[in-house]
Parts: sequence; C-alpha cells; structure tokens
Amino acid sequence: MKRILWSFMLVLLCMACADDKKENEENLEKELAFSTKTIEKRLDDCEPEKGECTFISLIFPVAENQGKVSENINREIENFLVNTIDYQDDITSEKPEQLAENFLKNYQETALKFPDYELPWEVTINGKVAYKTEKLISIKFNSDIFTGGAHGYRSTRYLNFKAENGKLLKAEDLFTSEFKDFVEKDFRIKQEIPQDENINSTGLFFEDDEFHLPLNIGITEETVILHYNAYEIAPYSAGNFILSYSRNEIKEFLKLKNDEPKA
Repeated sequence: MKRILWSFMLVLLCMACADDKKENEENLEKELAFSTKTIEKRLDDCEPEKGECTFISLIFPVAENQGKVSENINREIENFLVNTIDYQDDITSEKPEQLAENFLKNYQETALKFPDYELPWEVTINGKVAYKTEKLISIKFNSDIFTGGAHGYRSTRYLNFKAENGKLLKAEDLFTSEFKDFVEKDFRIKQEIPQDENINSTGLFFEDDEFHLPLNIGITEETVILHYNAYEIAPYSAGNFILSYSRNEIKEFLKLKNDEPKA
C-alpha cells in the first residue's frame, strides 16, 4: 500500500513540475520584447554616401508579445514618426512604410513645381530602447532632417512608457510637482539668470514667460536627462540645453520607486 501511495505522489509531483515548466515557458514567451525595424527609401536608387541624394532612413523598435500593451507602444512610436516628418494636420494614420513613400512623393512634387529646385531632402531617424524594466520603458530617437531652407534640423526625443499597459508617460507621471522648482533653480544658476528676474530676461523664450520642464526626458538606470532641443526655448544658434541628474540626487522627486532592470 505504501509503495502505491509513494508512486501516486511521485506522479503528482512530476505533473506539478511539468505544469510549472509550461507556465514559465508561456510567461517567457509573453514577456514584452522589442525587435528593430528598418525602412529605407531612396529616389532613383541614389546613394546617400555619395551626396546629392533624396532619401529616408527609419530605424525604430517594435514592441512584441504583449497584445494591447505592444499595440499602445507601437502606435505612439508611429505617431512620433509621422509628427516628426509630416507636419500636415490632417495626417493621422500613416504607417511608417507609407510615410517613407509619401516623403519621396512630396519631394518629387516640389521638384516638379519648381524646376530649378535642386536641393535633395534627407531624413534619418534612429530609435532604440535605452532603458527597460518591469515598470518603465524609455525609448530614445535621434533625428536628422533636411527639407530645404538654410539648414537642417537635428533633434533628440525620448518616449517613456509604463510597461504594465504601454501608456505614454508625461513629466507629471514621473516626478512630483516639486521637481519643476528644483530644476528651475538649477537652470537659472547654470544659465546665469537671476532668481528674481523673468525666466526670459536673458533672451530665452519659454512660453508665457514661465519655466517648464522639457518634453524630452530620458531615463537610464543611473541618470535622468532633461533635453531641450534647438528652437524649443531659444534661437537655433543657441543649440540644445541639456540637464543631467543622477537618480540618487533627485530620488525625493521620483514617483517610480524600485525601478531597477532585471538581473
């Protein structure tokens, strides 16, 4: 009888181990992951490295394995690409492939309308996952765009997501309200703007003469980066304004606690 009982218990143990293994494998398969997608289009098969070439190159991460979460993240990435390249208000649903095709088409229409127009257009956007934990995902994009004019435009953009649902996070989701005052004081010191004077008194152009955090906030394991691109708060000639803080330095203002990457 004991031998039968032990045999039965052994079978149950094996079945439990098999179920645990299957569950772990399923969880591993469903874990949010990212692949990299590349879309490159060139007008008349020209070669960008040789110059005088109208082309577009998009390299960006694609979220996978998490259904609605992945859909939310990918939709925001696509919106970023559209808003960065195509400034028409009525464009809201272009996919990256169509966006690239339309970029070349728009150039051809411009060249046809102005026969003497010879300047090639160029777009290079390179995006990658800069930081990923169970709570937070930060994606960084570097963009170089030229579509005529005196010079091109180079920018850096960060998109931060709540890993649980793919929601795009804003500054107020990441920091307490006191963080803005902390940064403004530091910004004024570094830019030599008296604390009791208008934030734009030295030639900056913050909207409504009020300091605000940048749209672009990068997050890594150890650092928080605040990045104002050219044109955002000052003339193009002033370039970028970048503030960087260690997490430990501003930990009292962080809303996301215990946000460490997996070992």
